[in-house]
Amino acid sequence: MNKLLEKLFASRAQTRVVEHFLEKPKEFFNLSRIAKETDLAHSTIHRVVQPLVDMGLVKEIRVGQQIRLFILEPEESKSKILTEFYEEIRPYLVELPEE
Repeated sequence: MNKLLEKLFASRAQTRVVEHFLEKPKEFFNLSRIAKETDLAHSTIHRVVQPLVDMGLVKEIRVGQQIRLFILEPEESKSKILTEFYEEIRPYLVELPEE
C-alpha cells in the first residue's frame, strides 16, 4: 500500500510546509521564502519540499537555471481534497503551546 499520509506528514517540518502551502494556496514561493515564513532552515525546506513535488501536491516551476518556484498544485485531485479538508477542519483547530 502506498502510505500517502505517512509520506505527507513524514515530519513536523514537512507538516508545517504543507500547512504553509494550504494557508496560501495561490501564491508562489522560493525555498528561501518558505524557510523564512515557516522559521525552518533552508536545508530542511530543501529536504521536505521534494517529496511534496514527487507526490504531485506541490508544483515546481523552474525560472532560468537556478530559480525554482513552488505552488500548491491546483489541478491535482490530492491537493484539492487536502485543501477542502483543511478548510473544513481549520475552525476546529486550536493553537497548542509549542513543545
